[in-house]
Order: sequence, then structure tokens, then C-alpha cells
Amino acid sequence: MMTMNIFSRAIRRHKFPTAVSPWPQFLNEQPNNLSEYVSLSVRSFNSTSMDRSASMADTDLNDLPNEKFMLILGKPGGGKGTISSKILKDFPGMEHVSTGDILRQHVREETKLGKEAKAYMDRGDLVPDEVMIRLVLDDSMSAIDSGKHLLLDGFPRTIEQAIALDENIDVEVVVDLNIPTETIVERIADRWIHPASGRVYNYSYNPPLHHGKDDESGEDLVQRDDDKPKTVRKRLEAYDKVTSPLIQYYAKKGVLKTFSGTMSDKIYPDVKEWLKKMGLN
Repeated sequence: MMTMNIFSRAIRRHKFPTAVSPWPQFLNEQPNNLSEYVSLSVRSFNSTSMDRSASMADTDLNDLPNEKFMLILGKPGGGKGTISSKILKDFPGMEHVSTGDILRQHVREETKLGKEAKAYMDRGDLVPDEVMIRLVLDDSMSAIDSGKHLLLDGFPRTIEQAIALDENIDVEVVVDLNIPTETIVERIADRWIHPASGRVYNYSYNPPLHHGKDDESGEDLVQRDDDKPKTVRKRLEAYDKVTSPLIQYYAKKGVLKTFSGTMSDKIYPDVKEWLKKMGLN
């Protein structure tokens, strides 16, 4: 009874499939009503004697980390990367989780999940949401165990992915960056590159010394097709169509706040203040 009391009190709001997080060793059997899920916190009791007093157990449980899952939504070119970098700098308890980086790493290292994902990619198919979620959980375990908050980057992107993710974890903090489309179009359209070196210039804040020429080689700069205004507008329209239901979904859950503006440096102070109110550190 003592064991089950501690176990039930240690159940956290983040639910992980047993395939990802094994049940603690001191439980001989999984309780029927929790056969699908496991508490992260209870794993701290794996090698601990269970003959301690109830007060000692209470103290340990109160000291457990209160990690949160966070998501940033924002149009391509809308300063999401800049805001994310500022958050990671000001909130040392936050860990960045990029699904794109995770996927590439698993494929490169030929892990079991990487091979499974690559099989879909080789067929030209999208990696299923279920596989992406397992990748996120697998990569996040060490950070979660140390009590860090997680900043999810690149997933979920659609309402279907958000619902699937909710079956495993609770995203509790969502920052929505609302940057005017024309601001982004102008910002991206000002970006030109030197193909040979990869050097990037922006006429708004990092212009070349001579118009249209690379500073070091003097060769012509070019604009990528993806950076041309017509292409940018089309991409932003597609983003709005896909992401609008996602914004409404998290807003309805009461975990989303929208920040509007044209400059990251002016938006970020408000973002930072809100994150503090939401319990991030």
C-alpha cells in the first residue's frame, strides 16, 4: 500500500508509452489502470529502499523538477530562430529540441528509429507522426530526467500532429509570433548570397560594401528563388493555412499567447516576462 501510494502521488502530467520509459524495478506488476503509461518521476525510486518514512517520501516528491514542454509558432523568416536563441540564453533551465536535427542525427547514426524513419524517406514518404513523436521522446529523456524544460522546434506543424503529440505529452506553453507578412517579404527579399562561399548579405542590416558584389571576391551576388517576393508570399500563405487551426487549438487549451510586432528585439521583452509568469526559469 505504501508503494502504491508513493507511485500514485508521483504520477506526472507527462505520459510516456512504456516502450520509451520502462517501469521502475521495485514494481513487480504494472497496475491495470495505468498499463499504458508511466511516470517519469517515479523512476527516481528505482534503486531506493522503500522502508523510508512517509515524510521522507513527501520531501523527495516535492523536490522533483517541474519541467514544461514549450512550443514556438512563427512564420518562416519571422524571427522565430532569434527569439528561440534569446530564450535559451535567458532561461538556462530550457533545452532546445529540434526535430529536424534529431531526425538527421538518428538517420546518420543508423539507430533503430533512424533506420525506421529512413525507410519512409527513401520511399519519398513523410515520416509518420508516431515515429517523429518517438524520436522527440527518445532524445528528450536525459533533459527531462534532469528537470529541464523543453523547447520544441519544428514539431508539431499541423493540428493532426498536435493531437497525436497530446496523447503522449502536454505542451503547456506556446508562443505565437505574429509578424506582418509584408515585413517578412521585405526582410527575406533583401537577402542575397555569394554562391561560392555561402556568405549571406542583407540590404536591411548587413549590406555588401558594393551593391550586388561580394565583399571579399568582388563576384556577383545572387538571390535564391526561395527568397524572391512571389515565392515568399506563397510560402507564407501555405503556412497560414496549415498553422491557423494549430493556433486555435492551443488557444482553446489556454496555453497560447500571441505576440505581434515587426522587430524581435521589441517583441522579446514581453515574451520573456510571460514565460516567467508561466513558471519557466
